[in-house]
Amino acid sequence: MNEFDAEAKERALLAEATSWDTSRPEAAEEGDIPIVDVGAYFETGSDTALAKAAAALNRASEQVGFHQLIGHGISSELIADMFAEVRRFHALPLDVKQQINIDNPDAPISGAGYLPIGERRLPRRDKGNLNEAFLIKSDRDIELDDNQWLAEELLPGFRASVEEFARRTSDLALRLLPVYAVALDLEPDFFAPAFEDPFWRLRMTHYPPDLDRDDDEFGIAPHVDTTFFTLLLQDSPGLTIFSAERGKWINVPLIADAFVVNSGELLRQWSNDRFLSTRHFANNNNSGASRYSIPLFFNATGDFPMECLPSCTDENNPPKYPTISYLESQGVIQGE
Repeated sequence: MNEFDAEAKERALLAEATSWDTSRPEAAEEGDIPIVDVGAYFETGSDTALAKAAAALNRASEQVGFHQLIGHGISSELIADMFAEVRRFHALPLDVKQQINIDNPDAPISGAGYLPIGERRLPRRDKGNLNEAFLIKSDRDIELDDNQWLAEELLPGFRASVEEFARRTSDLALRLLPVYAVALDLEPDFFAPAFEDPFWRLRMTHYPPDLDRDDDEFGIAPHVDTTFFTLLLQDSPGLTIFSAERGKWINVPLIADAFVVNSGELLRQWSNDRFLSTRHFANNNNSGASRYSIPLFFNATGDFPMECLPSCTDENNPPKYPTISYLESQGVIQGE
């Protein structure tokens, strides 16, 4: 088996993404994007409730790669408050937001801060993405204090609200791990060692109104996530995914307070292609109104070696990918 080449992987994903025809998306039909309800499992912790949630997740992950998560325990009030905070941040003057630009050479860590409109990163693209975003991240060696934050007087209460939401949502991601384990025919606590100090990135995205967009421009360009999984909140429709079942691009409907969840490339590889990593993109509204989304990109501890899951390989289905950590997948060697 060949060693993993992060740069070659990125080039391949970019070349594939630019070849996709995204011109004719259709409305989702009933069942196109499954609903996974973890409410009973979170409330009771019973094996029966866990098995039921895991069965729904298995179907969604093996056949679609996306689902709508309900019963997750994040309150409507917290979600509404978080969207209000994100709107407050993006309403600030550009010169204020630029104080914490993601490329600030004096920033304590890289890859966190303000990402202006037109950036060609996250995901990488030949044309700039038509959104702006504020990003924070955490890992074993990265505390919330290490991220870039505006001075409190510039946006009172913003940091405290974001930190609380980040803690609650990353805790939700951890609570979902037994559901993923059972969905993959593993013991419920199988993933616990891999996620003792998970790496996550929270992105608070603003899509300005779409008034004059070219056909090859996007709010977020077509891509697949590199995550274990992604938890996304959106305040209005705008996400489009490719349905392998229908062979068509379909628009994801909005379900109030539901997280749209998708598995990423690392979970696909860890599961030996059993769980899908589904292509998707996002666009701005053409109604004259802004659109906002809040995804949490969730991964195992940065240096944890992800060896092919034992339930996803046998003598007739050997591992297709080398053992790899998140940091290695991103072209980062710990200690450099």
